Parts: sequence; C-alpha cells; structure tokens
Amino acid sequence: MPKPPEPLNFFTGFLYTAFFFTMTLSTAQEAIQGVIPEWNFGEGDVITGFQVPRKIGAINAEGKFTIPLTPNFIEKRKKEIEENRPISSADKTSPFMDLDRVFRRRGGSIVLDNAIQPVGTLSNVGVYGIGSMEDQELFGLLIAASSVTFAESVLSMPSFEFSPGFLIDWYYVDKAATIKGVTTEESLSVDQNETFTNTMEYNLEFQPGWNMVKYEILSVFKDSEGRTYPREERYVSLTSFPEDFEFVFIPK
Repeated sequence: MPKPPEPLNFFTGFLYTAFFFTMTLSTAQEAIQGVIPEWNFGEGDVITGFQVPRKIGAINAEGKFTIPLTPNFIEKRKKEIEENRPISSADKTSPFMDLDRVFRRRGGSIVLDNAIQPVGTLSNVGVYGIGSMEDQELFGLLIAASSVTFAESVLSMPSFEFSPGFLIDWYYVDKAATIKGVTTEESLSVDQNETFTNTMEYNLEFQPGWNMVKYEILSVFKDSEGRTYPREERYVSLTSFPEDFEFVFIPK
C-alpha cells in the first residue's frame, strides 16, 4: 500500500471529475494535460512537495491544466536542489530513493533488473495540489484514479475505508529496469485481533524517461469493525490509459 500523502485535512464535500484531455504516451512523453469542468478558481499552479511546495505545472482560467514531463528530470532536479541548498549545509544526501526501495520488496519471489538506481516522481503518491503559489493558497487536490470513491480512500488512508480501484502515477528513470514477481505477508488489523494474508504483484518494465504506473487494489479484507484493508494489490506498467480512468479534483 502506498504511504498516505501528507495533506489530509481537506474538505471533500464537493467533487469534480476532470475529463482526460490529451497526452502522448511513448518514450517521448512531453506533458500530462486535462481539463476540469465547471472550473471557477481562475488561473493557478499545479503544486507538489512533501515539505516545501514547488510549482510543476499550471492551470488556466478555463480549467485546462498542464504538467510538463521534463527530459533529464533527475539530473535537472539534482542541480536545482544543489543550487538552492544553503552553502553551510553539510547534508549531501541524495533527494532520490532507489527504484527497489520505492517498490519495496517483501516476503516472496521478486526478480529485479537494474533496480538500484534513482527514481524521480512529480506527485505525492499520485496526488497533486492546485492553487496559487503567489498567494500561498491551495484550491484543492488532483488525483488520477479509477473513481471518486477510490480517490477519497487514498486521501483518507488512516480511516481504512479501502475499496477495489486504482490510481496512476508517473516515474522517471535514466536506465531501463524491471521489477517482477509476487510477494506475500501476514498483516494485522488495526486492533491487532485479526490477521489476513496480503499479496502484492509487481509487473513493472521501466524505459529510460517517464513511465506511467498503475497501483491497484484488487480485493479487500474487512475486519469485525467494518474497516477495510488492501488484500490483493498490484503495480503494473502502462503504455496507454485504462478506459475507466479519470482525473478527480477535490476542492479544499
């Protein structure tokens, strides 16, 4: 299960679905683009960042958003981080995790090829902010998911209200890599009174550049209190969008 995004305290009373607009899916992807209907926030920025927000795209007054998929992303991002690092800082830790750590292995049989390399991403577990960097205002959150229900469950992971569905995210690597196999582990319910077997399937084939990946919950386990947990999960590389894909915008 992906780690929950940090911003969880957003109102979810109003939900809009952003229709897929256009994107070139190939080894030369240039941008993620879409349009949010009934958009009334005016122009703004697409924002990411675990601690320090930064602009990675824009949305116009009609609700069309664009998130560029920058070539040589890791090299450029490293340079940008170094240029903004305080001269007195002794912290030279790489800002990127290795591919095999992002898709962490658990008990089972996993085949890795070239997975010990940095991986870059633009989102926080598939979640993007939309707002105004200048005014320091957040309009809401954008997530590429199978449904509004699944998007809400991702944004409220501590509530344990998971349901089958998927989200889509984009990852950048410099070299081709593969991660394949199935892992299993015994998991506990929140009250630690019930156990269930969790399985995770990996079918990932990364090409140099940007790669689209689908994280999917295939089935869930329900405990005696009605909380639900991912039981069968899967990561798979995509070369085209699923038919039931949508961008979901959740205003603040």
